[in-house]
Amino acid sequence: MRHGWFGASVGIVVTVLSILTMSTFGMGALVEVATGSQALPCAEVPGQPRPFEGNSHLPYEGAAHPPYQTKPPTSGPHSRRVVTPGVYREPISEELQVHILEHGHVLVQYAPGTSAATIDTLERLGRRHPRQTVVAPYPGLDRGIGLTGWQRIRVLDSLDEHVVVDFITKVAGRYNHGWRDGATECL
Repeated sequence: MRHGWFGASVGIVVTVLSILTMSTFGMGALVEVATGSQALPCAEVPGQPRPFEGNSHLPYEGAAHPPYQTKPPTSGPHSRRVVTPGVYREPISEELQVHILEHGHVLVQYAPGTSAATIDTLERLGRRHPRQTVVAPYPGLDRGIGLTGWQRIRVLDSLDEHVVVDFITKVAGRYNHGWRDGATECL
């Protein structure tokens, strides 16, 4: 009889904790919906807006497609594969870059010959924004640093940490398989 009471007590405690946990998650979602983040007005979004080049998946890796209009690319046909945010030491194909952007992430890429100190700083900034950012080298840049988001680009001749962080925080998440929270392409 005592074991039955103990089992029932444990069941009740687990149920109450589960309900409280789910209520907390639910309240967080309700607060987020109630307060809703609104997209910045176009004039406050860093970088230059770029025209939509499509968002279709390529039928296979290496499939031919029209050339991207920007270097690095900002939209267009892309790989079916996806890359998780993080720091990469090898270049990422342009087709994968576009898929990264389609998921709302920002790419921070640097040209060949970039100093080790600049690369270290960019990697540190990427780690500070681990859910929004991919940092990688990009041989398509002649110089400097390329910052891209979906239909958005900014190329820097040299490192300016404040500009990089501003781009990451204001561009990441504006687009994720569609414009979010009132964001637009700003053309």
